[in-house]
Formats: sequence, C-alpha cells, structure tokens
Amino acid sequence: MADILALPKLYADVVARFALDGTLVAQPFGWRSPFEQTDAARIAWVPGDPRGNAGVVGPAKYPGQLPRRSLATFFERFHVIISTYDETDPENELAQYSATRLLRDVWHRAVYLAAHGTFTIDSTNWYGERIERRLGAALLVVCTIESTVPDEALESMPLEGARAVIQVSELDVTETLTVEAEGTP
Repeated sequence: MADILALPKLYADVVARFALDGTLVAQPFGWRSPFEQTDAARIAWVPGDPRGNAGVVGPAKYPGQLPRRSLATFFERFHVIISTYDETDPENELAQYSATRLLRDVWHRAVYLAAHGTFTIDSTNWYGERIERRLGAALLVVCTIESTVPDEALESMPLEGARAVIQVSELDVTETLTVEAEGTP
C-alpha cells in the first residue's frame, strides 16, 4: 500500500517549510484541533470540508507510472483554519485583518511550494461569528489535494502474537475456536 498519503505529506511538507523559514506557528492536525482556542498564531488542519465531505474519486492520472499503477485519483477535501492576531494593537481591526491575511499568504506559499499543480483552494471565508470584541481574526480555507489510489494490496499487520477468536454455534451448542497466526508461539 502507498506509504505516504497526499494530505499527510502536504501537512508535513508545509510544517517543514514553516520551520525552514523560521515562521513559528502551531499547526495541529485532526478533527478536534479547530475547537481549541489559543492566543497564538495557529493553522489547524482538518480532513474533509466543514460539512464532513471527504472528497470525490476521478479517473487515474498518469496510469502507467511505475513502480505502482494508479487506479483512480481521490480528490481529497480538507480545510484549514488560519488564525492570528496583532498583539501590538488588539482593538485595531485593520491590524487584525492584516496579520491574518499575511499568515494566510505565507501558508499559501508553503502549500504551493509543496504541491504545485496538485491542489486547489476551493473557498476562503472569514471564520467565526461577528462578535464585538474577538481576539484577532481567522480564515476558513477549504482545499482539495489530488491523491493517487494505487493498485496495491494493503500490507498485512505484523503477525507476532496475532490470533483470531471465533465463536461457532449450532442449535444450542457454542464452541470457541482460537486460530494463531503462523510463526507465533
């Protein structure tokens, strides 16, 4: 099976680019990450779009490539919530807007350098309710990345210590069978 999926690779490459450029920004990944609140610059990566759509499957791109053949392309959806604030002037909305837009542009650059030609930015919206005194600003950016669906079987899990416990019933008799993986004690 493919060792590297497109979205985790993009995430790792963007985090590495930020580190290489010396831009210190927290970048959590996962479904719980957008709900954490912080007063620092932050880019939360979430699989799927905000409604939970994972993406769509399209025809294979570059189907003859070796070492593995592509069966299809998964146009995988994800979204990021880019948030920051200008602590030098927390009441100035122009400063908050500018800080957030600049962080979004730096993120866009990192994504472009990591995945040029294989991603799209599908929408960008200001995130959160219109509240009187919020801390900074945030953008919700919905994207798609092309991910190859390879013609490969899933590599099996390590078998050491693996076993299956099966209950077989006939009429009123139940037997439990235990099957050990080959090569296990």
